[in-house]
Amino acid sequence: MMARLGRRALLRAGLATAALPGLRGMAFADPAGAPPLLVLVFLRGGMDSLHFLSPADDAGFVEMRAAELRTRADGAGAGHRLDAVGGIDFRLHAEAGGLAEIWRDRRLALWPAAGVPEATRSHFEAQALMAGGRGSRQDPRTAQGWLAAWTAALAGNAPGPAAIAGQGGLTPELTGLARALAVPSLSGGLALPGGRLGAAALEALHAGGQDIVSRAVRGAIDDMRALDALLPRDGEGRIAAYRPSNGAAYGPAGAFGAALATVAQAAKLHPGLVAAQVDLGGWDTHDGQSWRMTNLVRMLSRGLAALDADLADLPRRWTVLVASEFGRRLRANANGGTDHGRAGTVMAFGRGGSLGGHFGAWPGLSRDALEDGVDLRVAEDYRAVFRTVMRDLSVRAPA
Repeated sequence: MMARLGRRALLRAGLATAALPGLRGMAFADPAGAPPLLVLVFLRGGMDSLHFLSPADDAGFVEMRAAELRTRADGAGAGHRLDAVGGIDFRLHAEAGGLAEIWRDRRLALWPAAGVPEATRSHFEAQALMAGGRGSRQDPRTAQGWLAAWTAALAGNAPGPAAIAGQGGLTPELTGLARALAVPSLSGGLALPGGRLGAAALEALHAGGQDIVSRAVRGAIDDMRALDALLPRDGEGRIAAYRPSNGAAYGPAGAFGAALATVAQAAKLHPGLVAAQVDLGGWDTHDGQSWRMTNLVRMLSRGLAALDADLADLPRRWTVLVASEFGRRLRANANGGTDHGRAGTVMAFGRGGSLGGHFGAWPGLSRDALEDGVDLRVAEDYRAVFRTVMRDLSVRAPA
C-alpha cells in the first residue's frame, strides 16, 4: 500500500489549481497502511442551503425570504439549533435530525457559504467545474475527475476496484479512473451480462490487447470478480442478505439509502476501497420548494445517519463529504420556490478526523453583503474546503 500521496496525480485533479499545498507527504491514518475512505455525496440540482441551514434570527433573512422557505426557531417545524456562531441562531431543517445528532456529537463540520469562485448559475457549467476541481472557465480542463485523481494517488495493489459509484453509472468526479466500477447493488452479486459465456466472449475479444479499451475491459472484469468473491454466500452459493451494523436502517431513505448501503457493504468487504460516490438529485426547487425540501432533507438526513451508524466500526478512517453545485436566491420566486443562486453549504463528517464542530465563514445577508444584491456571497472557495477535508482525512492522528 502507498504510504504517501503522489503529488503529480493529485495535481491532475484540478483541486490543485492552488497546488493542493500541504497534501504531499501526508501519511495514512491507519498504522497498518490501509487507505482512508472518502465518500462523496453530490446533491445535484442546487440545494437551497438557506432553507437547509437558516440563520433564523437574521433580520435581512426574515425580511427577504418567505416564511415557508425558512427554517424557523419556534413554532411548527422549528429547526435544530446548532449554537455554531455567537449572535446568530443557525437552525438545521426540522427533517435533518440525524445530521443534527452528528453535530451534537462534535463530528460534523459545516461550511455555510462555499462555492465556485467564478459566478455561474448554470447546472451544467457549475457541475463540470466542480467535477474537474476547477474554479473558472479559464482553468485548464482535465480528463480526470478530482475524485479519480485522489483515488489514483492513494490506491494500493489489492484486488478489486479502488472506487465505486453506488448507482447505475460512473460519475464525472470519477472520470478517468481505470479501477472504478458502477455498482448499484451487491445483492445479486457482480456478473457480466450473458453470465459466464458473456464474460468468456469479452475476455477472448480483448485478450492480449494493449489498447486502452482492452486494458479497461480486462481490468473491469478482474475488479468485478475480486469484489464478487468477497460476498458471503451460503452452502448453495446464494449471496447472503446484507445486514447493516449497529441497527442502521437504510429503508426510510429509499433508493438513496439503498445506494449508501451498497457503499457501506463494499467498504466493509474491501479494505482497498479508497473512494465512493452517490448522487442525490431533485434539488432544483423552482416551485413547490416547501414540501419538496421536506422530503429531500428527510431522505438525505436519514440516509446519512444510517451510513454513519453502519460505518461506526470500520477499522480505518473515513469521511463523508456532501456538496451541491450552488445555492439558491435569497428571495423566493412567484411559484413558491427559489431560483439559481451562488454560495451553498458543504458538509463533512466521519470517524477519526478533527474537523467536527467546525463552522465556516459566514458573510451575512445584509443588502451590502449580498453578491449582486441578490445572492449569498461565496465566502470560501469550494476547493479550499475540499482540500481541508482531504488533508484531515489523510494525516495520521498524533500519538
